[in-house]
Amino acid sequence: MSTKEISTADGKLFFSNPPHPDCAIQPELKDLNEVKDFKIDTSAATANRSAAPLPKVAVYKVAADVVVTPANPLIISGSGPVQVSYNKVTIQPGGQIKVLTTADIRIAELVKM
Repeated sequence: MSTKEISTADGKLFFSNPPHPDCAIQPELKDLNEVKDFKIDTSAATANRSAAPLPKVAVYKVAADVVVTPANPLIISGSGPVQVSYNKVTIQPGGQIKVLTTADIRIAELVKM
């Protein structure tokens, strides 16, 4: 899978929760207790008996190599937590990675040019 295949509208790489409608890769939505890297303190909600539903975690597995450029930033966003794993991420001059939500990000190889 090439970077172009996982790009969204406007050339941006979106990995979000809820899932971005234009993203070619859709996450698996898991309960918080299924994702060991996310912990949540529910003692206050239990004490107040206002147990609001816990958010789902959007889990993305991206095997492709991702190239981040000024025109193609990597954006991890949304109102819920996101877990994403990348093989290789290459950041070209001027490229940006924007993390705008609670996230667990794993990158096997990170290259800054």
